[in-house]
Amino acid sequence: MKDQRGSVTVIAIVMLLFLMVIAVAWLPMMTMEKTAASSDYREQQAWYAAEAGYKRAVAQLDAEKGSVGYWYWLSREAALEGEGKAFAPNRISWSGAEGAEADGVWYAAAINYKDGDTVIDVVDGYKPVKGTEYSITAVGSCQGVRKVIRKTHTPGGIDIGGGGGDSGGEEALELPGLVQAGGTVSVSGAQGGSFGGNLYGKEYPKNSGNNWIFNNSSYTDFMKGEYDGVLKTHIPDNVFEKENYADLNAMPTDRYSRILEAGKNYFWDISDYNNEWCTIDATKSSGKVIFIDNIKKNFKGAIKGPQNGLPVTIIFTGNIELSAHISGNVRVFAAGDFNILDKQGVSGLIMLMSNGEMNLTGSINKAFLSSDKNITITNSGGFYGQAQVRGDFKADCAIYYSDAVLKADGFTVPKGMK
Repeated sequence: MKDQRGSVTVIAIVMLLFLMVIAVAWLPMMTMEKTAASSDYREQQAWYAAEAGYKRAVAQLDAEKGSVGYWYWLSREAALEGEGKAFAPNRISWSGAEGAEADGVWYAAAINYKDGDTVIDVVDGYKPVKGTEYSITAVGSCQGVRKVIRKTHTPGGIDIGGGGGDSGGEEALELPGLVQAGGTVSVSGAQGGSFGGNLYGKEYPKNSGNNWIFNNSSYTDFMKGEYDGVLKTHIPDNVFEKENYADLNAMPTDRYSRILEAGKNYFWDISDYNNEWCTIDATKSSGKVIFIDNIKKNFKGAIKGPQNGLPVTIIFTGNIELSAHISGNVRVFAAGDFNILDKQGVSGLIMLMSNGEMNLTGSINKAFLSSDKNITITNSGGFYGQAQVRGDFKADCAIYYSDAVLKADGFTVPKGMK
């Protein structure tokens, strides 16, 4: 027992030393973890700040498009060279930075646009123009960490294909006449009045079938020969690529009525559709996208878009045949042939664009039509709107000019059309 006296004390001291060694070894690791967490926090806050600056710029471009804007909060210095390395704060002029400490959180933003080859800064008193592409640079800072967002935005547009408006993916389209065709323009049936807009085409049939209106000399003033502009009728492939769309939600599975929630984009693999009568209720989907991978080629029922504001955009990845009435503010982009068989036709502000043949039955009120091949309209109710077509335009009904669609907010077209 005498030999073991004090052994407990020795063991305790050894264990204490062991724990001290572990603690000392852990101290650098704990410091590193704390530093990493702090760095992550600063980077996250800087991103949030930069995003706040960008979103404020977008919101004001959209909100002020009808009046002179107040841009006193912008900073030219935010148009950085590089990724913020040469950034010199001037907190007095920056919204969100006034009164902030040098190591606080703030953002700065700058907006410019091109007039030809000249880059022009947006300054106080500037009035945004719908359809103009604006370049936005937003910088966020948190305790010395800076993040930069550079994107473009087009007021009146919707983000589609390749990132849409955020990537300069859309542009306003202006056409002078009622019909712009690369081929023949022919209209049969009783016109009853004037076209109200010019007809551009290579040929105008004078005697073909029953009562071709071109026999009437009063219409010759509207026939302008070949279109002297550049027709943009082919929709870029990236519009029909699913990966270019963010935050796509699964389509509701209700069998007969698919009611979409506000503020959401949707994806629908139409292979689960069993040809029943079905309503797509997108009345709350202003400015949103419905991407439909239509392996099946037909859909019957109704498509209801918003009654006002920005349209909902519906994208079909192949040929599509609709036995459906389309109403409200709606844009439709089809990668292949596009046929509407419903005799009620379409009503509201409607943009229909196809890379294939377009055949429409039923009355069409306030619409813009575009086909990379040919357009044929067969109905008794008439066509009111504008049309562009790579090939022939044929209408077995009265047609009248209306530019209501192309002038409305959100009815822009994808950039890169040719």
